[in-house]
Amino acid sequence: MKPGWGVGVIVAVLLSIAVGLLASLSPQATISLLLLLTGAWTIIAAFIVVDRKDRSYYSAWGVVIAALSLAYLIPIQYELALILLAIVVLIIINVYIGKTPKLYEAATYTPPPAGETPAAEG
Repeated sequence: MKPGWGVGVIVAVLLSIAVGLLASLSPQATISLLLLLTGAWTIIAAFIVVDRKDRSYYSAWGVVIAALSLAYLIPIQYELALILLAIVVLIIINVYIGKTPKLYEAATYTPPPAGETPAAEG
């Protein structure tokens, strides 16, 4: 049985709270760690846990959530620029690399020849 996305998020929340308490981190640093771990798990889950059709959705949100953790370290305008660049890169990756074989199969499918129909006999 594969772990679900929610299990990883629960682990990320508990781990960041534990590190925050043990290392005496500030509340802002603990929240930043929580966002980083949740975003990293979401990206990992996009390629391991969730279905292929949801991969781009989870990977994009994982990047956004992980990038939000940078607000503790860098100014907000740089953080927003990094988020936009990451989304553009994910769009390019999904367009050029993430093509599904179902689209190709649907385009090359030829229907079987039709047989006699009862309406044509009457």
